Amino acid sequence: MGKKKKLYTRFFISLTTISVCCILVLAVVIFYWYRNISIASVNKANQNVLLNTETVFINYKEIVQNYTMDFYANPNINALMMSGDTDWSDQLYSALSQIRGALVVNQYLENAYIFGVKEPVAMFENMPLSPSSKLELSQLMRNSRIIESPFLWKATLNNGAPVTLLTVFYNDRAFADSTYYGAVALTVNLSKLQNNLFTQTEGEATRYAVLDANATVLMHSALSGNPLDSGMLEKIVASSAERGSFVYKGAGEPQLITFVYSPGDKLWFVSETSYKDSIRDISSARNLMIGLCLALILAASVISGLISRQIYKPIGRLFGNIIHLSGNEEALKTGGDFDAASQELEIIGVKLDQLKKENHDSALMRWLLSPRGAPDNRDNPNMSLGSSGGAYCVCVLEVLAEGPSGDAWNICNEVIQQIRTEFSALAEVQSFLPHEGSAVLILSELNSGSFGDYTLYRSKWEETATLFPPSGIRCAFGISGLSVDLSNLKPKYNEAAECLQYIKFHNKQNIIFADDTIHLNSSPVPESTLEPVLQAVRLPEQGVHIPQAVERLLAVVTSYRAEPATIALSRLAFELSRTAELNSEAQHSGFLDDYQRIWQIRSYDELRSWMEAGCYAALARISAMSAVQTRSIAAEAICYIREHYDDPRLSLNALAEKMSLSPAYLSRLIADEVDSSFPDFVNLLRLEQAQLLLVTELGMDIQEIAGKVGYNSSTYFTTQFKKRYGVTPSKWRMNHILQHQD
Repeated sequence: MGKKKKLYTRFFISLTTISVCCILVLAVVIFYWYRNISIASVNKANQNVLLNTETVFINYKEIVQNYTMDFYANPNINALMMSGDTDWSDQLYSALSQIRGALVVNQYLENAYIFGVKEPVAMFENMPLSPSSKLELSQLMRNSRIIESPFLWKATLNNGAPVTLLTVFYNDRAFADSTYYGAVALTVNLSKLQNNLFTQTEGEATRYAVLDANATVLMHSALSGNPLDSGMLEKIVASSAERGSFVYKGAGEPQLITFVYSPGDKLWFVSETSYKDSIRDISSARNLMIGLCLALILAASVISGLISRQIYKPIGRLFGNIIHLSGNEEALKTGGDFDAASQELEIIGVKLDQLKKENHDSALMRWLLSPRGAPDNRDNPNMSLGSSGGAYCVCVLEVLAEGPSGDAWNICNEVIQQIRTEFSALAEVQSFLPHEGSAVLILSELNSGSFGDYTLYRSKWEETATLFPPSGIRCAFGISGLSVDLSNLKPKYNEAAECLQYIKFHNKQNIIFADDTIHLNSSPVPESTLEPVLQAVRLPEQGVHIPQAVERLLAVVTSYRAEPATIALSRLAFELSRTAELNSEAQHSGFLDDYQRIWQIRSYDELRSWMEAGCYAALARISAMSAVQTRSIAAEAICYIREHYDDPRLSLNALAEKMSLSPAYLSRLIADEVDSSFPDFVNLLRLEQAQLLLVTELGMDIQEIAGKVGYNSSTYFTTQFKKRYGVTPSKWRMNHILQHQD
């Protein structure tokens, strides 16, 4: 009883395990999916806060910038700046009152400076700077252009304390060579500005900060606990992305870091949230998910038990019948259901194969060894010989193609009748049809010496074999050697049957004599014999020669015995299968499969078609791989152009020569990859780089930019630039400067 329950137990355990694994995998996927959604939501909210903070900061900066522009445009302040006259006057009082009013209203504004052409003219300082810092600021005003406002710089107070100030200024220097007429500058106290910039409610765990390019914290919200980790800050400023987030695991608990970069101000806006807080929602749902998983597992176990019981009933009865059918009582006592049934099925299969073989061999052997003189019978005829002590031969006949309306039994009888007619004067013919489509014949001399003329004997066989190509009928004949010893009937039968293995290697030949196979080469077929076929496959331009190469190979293997010839063709078939895709795990089994397939093939046409199909399949795979390599070549060429577009000597011919390709072929690859010709693509890269240099290198003239991006002529560069962007390079640069002044 215990043994019978083993199969049921295996069903139950298997189904339950599969169900539990599916449930757990689904639960894990849902957990991590929901966790990522939670983190993404927190990250998105933090990014929105940082973007709002950036907007507020820009607004404050624009307010201060407007103050500087208004002060600079004020006639009283402008007159004071130009004349440097600081004697008391209503104009001086009006100017200083206006500046003082701005500092009082905006508490984050600390100092105001009016610079003349040579030195500061007037200043109003809530946070007095040291004389050296004032001198440094005066020099900065003299050398700075209006597009560089505002800027951060490190100054020193009168008491010697260092301080980082945001300085906003205005002057008339639009270009590096513009004349300096003085400037108005206002300094912003970042520690006071942060009170206006950051608003944080009580109990909020997220911390915010503003960094400069050196990872220095310029402004921050109320930082409770430890200061911001320096390693985390350095990781942020080292990032090339303008927005992003990451989980930072420093010395303490993990933190979710979100950052936004402001390219115009070159500042980083950062938020830091506890990682536990960012997944707070999923943590609360975890217990519910665990309970749900346990309930699903319990339900799956119950359902698995019911399904296992229903599956076990018919299969258990089937396996029990198999074991009882074999009569192996030991299997019933000691074996499990699966193992015992599997072993008994193998035993039954082996026995059936043995019985089938024994039945076939017994019928054939009974015929071959039956007493002479017995009547001929189709089912179990008795064999007889013509002349006592005369020679005989064995012929094995096989129908390869029956034709449009042929019947294998009738074809065999027709061929047998034709053989009887041909050899009526020389031999007595005995036949046996073991199964449909095949026959075994024994031809024995009517008179001793009837087969003495061996040439006549062979010619009659060859005439018989040529009578059956019409109407699509194809027959194969295997003829053994002559013998006078009746005890050799079985070996002679094997000899004739083996001859049929050679038919597949011969084109338009359907008869093989054992005497002709004795002298065939029994050594392995050289590897060089297979090379022409492999060469035709590996070289696409040689693909049209595959049929001729296969035909020549089959002609060569006809001089070898059947087994080495079959081994050679199997090696070729296996080599073709791995020509374009290697699979080391399948090497051995693939070769054996090919060997069995070739050994079972009977006709030349079938063998040749199968070999050619393997060649064309390998050729198709190689062509597909070549297409992938072509795309790789195109990518390499595009990469080279992007790296060397600024070289005036760059040309299609030079690049084609470097890559060992024809210019026409390389041009087509580039056009297919970027949807543009080679000259247009190079010109596009050069103009895009020139566009960047025009706004970042204001001190560089048009001719220098043209040479830097690869143009030999500034005139040609200007023509191409205007053709693409609608304006000349100079006008484009001026428009950009004026837009940023606004």
